[in-house]
Amino acid sequence: MGTMKLESIPSTKQKVYQNMFENMGLGDHTVVANLIVTKIGKNLKFWPDDHDIVAKTLSLLTDMAGGYSSSKLLLTLDTVKYLASHHTHEEFPFLNVPSNARHRTTFHAILVRLLLSPGGEEKLGLTFDKFMEPILETMTQLGALDASQLRSEAARMPLIGVFRDLRGVTMSLLNRRTFGMLFDILQPRHLPLLSKVADSWYDQPDVMISLLRFMHEFCHNKANRVNFDQSSPNGILLFRSTSDVVCAFGRRSLSTISAPASGDIYKLKYKGMSLALSVLNSALGGNYVCFGVFALYNDPALDNALDISLKMALSIPLEDVIAYPKLAKSVFGFIEIFFRSHIKTAMALDTSVFMQLMNAVHEGLQSSDAQISSMCANSIDHLATFYYENSGKDKPEVHNLNKVSFYFC
Repeated sequence: MGTMKLESIPSTKQKVYQNMFENMGLGDHTVVANLIVTKIGKNLKFWPDDHDIVAKTLSLLTDMAGGYSSSKLLLTLDTVKYLASHHTHEEFPFLNVPSNARHRTTFHAILVRLLLSPGGEEKLGLTFDKFMEPILETMTQLGALDASQLRSEAARMPLIGVFRDLRGVTMSLLNRRTFGMLFDILQPRHLPLLSKVADSWYDQPDVMISLLRFMHEFCHNKANRVNFDQSSPNGILLFRSTSDVVCAFGRRSLSTISAPASGDIYKLKYKGMSLALSVLNSALGGNYVCFGVFALYNDPALDNALDISLKMALSIPLEDVIAYPKLAKSVFGFIEIFFRSHIKTAMALDTSVFMQLMNAVHEGLQSSDAQISSMCANSIDHLATFYYENSGKDKPEVHNLNKVSFYFC
């Protein structure tokens, strides 16, 4: 059944539909909508193992929640209230089926979108804090485990599930107020769990991808939602948590130098690195951190994150970087923001490392992908601008640049 967006139907057509429903013995459009949503709830409850049914059911619910009038109507329905109050795998077993992991994200994104819509909490009889309680309870249980228990198979699905759920929640936080609500819930009690998981599960793509995708969404400053008060330390705390996750994953991944003996090397190794670089790129480019604070107070979070990310980027053979477009965009995106915002750190690199970066930029310039070649061109522009504005000045970074300048002659 196609989705009926009520706001798109002229009033005359609404009357036609209403008469049609009444003639069919179904009642008015509210009764029909309730029948549809009730069927959605039953599909999610009684068809947990059927991937197609779950996917199409959530697609329909997404369309209904996306309309202005239809979303307001959903808030009045008992089934929607039940969904929002019982979003656990005990009530809806599809949430505990591994193949439905990405559907957990969609499910929670829909519910939070409805909950945080105008009047949503009042109409659903549920606050955001109350909605988050099942997720936070799972995080509390996981956070209490020691390293060996956290790495056990018993923790795998709860970890994947909680990060998928959190990503869905974060996707629907569209302004400063709602993002701040989630940050206040997670900081400081629950964020340390993230780096512990990265350290313990670094070699397991299913767990790490769910964690890193959540971190990427959490750090992404879309619509300027990550916007704390001037006196607030939250931007720095958020970056510290990001740095801890990237560094924990990066150090452990770099310690495993050899490539997987069999299987898809991108999925088993490069995808995690690509996502980790994307996470840091979002944090570095989010404009919610004054990075000078780290050097001022001898906080190593920034230097550690840049160092580990640079090592990850350069540890991947250049031909592999070019071969995988998503990986290339993460690597060249990191290089571009490295030269744009942290040029002094770049100038302090060893000559051999700096030339590796420039060789990568040279290769990227020749890419047929406009986004990749543009990022490489911007990297060169940042470098040339720095040289033009500082040439002749008695600065350590200028002297370092002069040492390698003959390589370009």
